[in-house]
Amino acid sequence: MPRAFPDEHGRAYTSPVRPHFGLLALLLGSALPVGVRAAGMEDGLNAHWRGGWVVIRPSLASSCDEYYNDNFMAGDRAESSARRRFDPGEVARVERIGVKRGRVDIFLDLAEGVLEERHDGPFTLYDPKECKVQLQVPVPARAEATAVEARLGELFDLHDSRQEAEASPGWNRRRREPFPKNYEQTLAAYESWKAAQVNAAVMARLDSAIEDAARLNDRIRSEPEYLEGFAKGVDRGQDRVQGDCPSLARASFSPDSGDHGKSSDWRRGYEDGQRLAWNLELMRRLKECFMPAPPS
Repeated sequence: MPRAFPDEHGRAYTSPVRPHFGLLALLLGSALPVGVRAAGMEDGLNAHWRGGWVVIRPSLASSCDEYYNDNFMAGDRAESSARRRFDPGEVARVERIGVKRGRVDIFLDLAEGVLEERHDGPFTLYDPKECKVQLQVPVPARAEATAVEARLGELFDLHDSRQEAEASPGWNRRRREPFPKNYEQTLAAYESWKAAQVNAAVMARLDSAIEDAARLNDRIRSEPEYLEGFAKGVDRGQDRVQGDCPSLARASFSPDSGDHGKSSDWRRGYEDGQRLAWNLELMRRLKECFMPAPPS
């Protein structure tokens, strides 16, 4: 119903009653398509959480590879097939937040990584790895931003800095495990051993290529068709040596069959030409694969 308001001269005039702006925003928000509402909520959540540091209340899991490993919140527990489990109280940086229908994804970079054990020959080595988590949190399909914020507040304590998060009583105080004692000496011994292994493999393959090329001396013929095929084979074989040093050390020759309409002499020359050119190119490239001995 219209309401009367006095003007500057005391005379009354009427104006329609304006609806409450909060109610209007709610009604408009409810009428928006789900994708538009999700995008708006995503922007708001990222403005609040992205780049912040959190203490994580539930236990999470990560394989500590280069990927954000899936964790799905089922009640108050995160379920995951990732192979490393981390206790409640981990500190992480919020990389970003994604909003989907019925789900919010929080991408987390754990502040502390792990040492990944591996074995090479007689050596046990340790590689530092970063750990990432994609925590998938179910929410009602038309949940309001305040409800989503409240749910995230149940899972994380948000802080402005890593130092502030690690001052929180909720932090589990985990640090990445240290390298073993005298690990620098282990690495130096490993580098020397690795160089010797690589050089031995390169030398063995180089010797084999030299022997294979030398055997071709007894196979080369003077027939015109053989020599024609041989020349074509040389052109073809130079382009077939590919790969990095480890693959070159394992490489084996496999001839291109060539033109089946040619004579047997031509085809024999074509294969021998390929073999010679392939071995010569392999020798040239293998010489670049020797590793210098590391300084003692």
